[in-house]
Amino acid sequence: MTRRKVAMDCEELKSLVLRWIGREIECRPNGRDSLIATLPLLKPNGDAIEIGIQSIDSHKFKLSDLGDTYATLYLAGVDLLEEYVRGDEFRQVAIAHKIRDSEKELSVEATSGELVDRLFDFVHAIQSMLALQLTVRPQQEKRDFSTIVAKFLAENGASFEVPERVPGKTGRWKFNFVLNHVREETLVKALTATSKAQALRSSEQSMFEIRDVQEIKDTDAVVIADDEGYRREYWSPGTVRIFEGYGVPVFAFQGQREELTELAAKYRVNRGT
Repeated sequence: MTRRKVAMDCEELKSLVLRWIGREIECRPNGRDSLIATLPLLKPNGDAIEIGIQSIDSHKFKLSDLGDTYATLYLAGVDLLEEYVRGDEFRQVAIAHKIRDSEKELSVEATSGELVDRLFDFVHAIQSMLALQLTVRPQQEKRDFSTIVAKFLAENGASFEVPERVPGKTGRWKFNFVLNHVREETLVKALTATSKAQALRSSEQSMFEIRDVQEIKDTDAVVIADDEGYRREYWSPGTVRIFEGYGVPVFAFQGQREELTELAAKYRVNRGT
């Protein structure tokens, strides 16, 4: 039997696309005369792009990236102030799309008649800007901080082991050490960084992993931060608060050596018994 080809005209295709977009766009209120639209258009990491839409008057709207573009690039290690080439590319995109740049928020204005066109043009510009993070080559940390911490724990007689990946609610995560045998176990993250952005990224990821494990297991956790020399500047109060908000202690390896020694002593094996 010969199958008949199903014809589709342009109007039918447009109707299908519009219905799909209508189902995929999500909106939520964001204060008075404002909302946040989650679009079926993605960042390079696969997350949906969100745009703030605020009514200025009856005929004009402000579209905003809600500060997400700068934040995402910063966390990816793109310093637009220090890196001339990427910063220049970023500014060229902003100029080409007539974007207002406050160095915290990107925005454009649109009349009611041009709102949809400006929305998609704005999103296209944001995608181009976010693509700059794909040009960054990650810096490799040559300092073996985990080994330094292991030596410290061993010298202080602490009972510990290097675990396999620890299961959590959504995945299995790498922890540097588990303090154990003497009392209830404590998971240890030994974190070092080559920039403030990397310190923030690793802190956010580590806190997620700690919480994910604690969802299925009653366990304590601590973080030991590498603060040797210039690295101490990377662990800003804002970064440390990521852990403090969940009651996870953070120990500066050099600056809080006394507290770390006390922690190791709690897990010291009494060789006389």
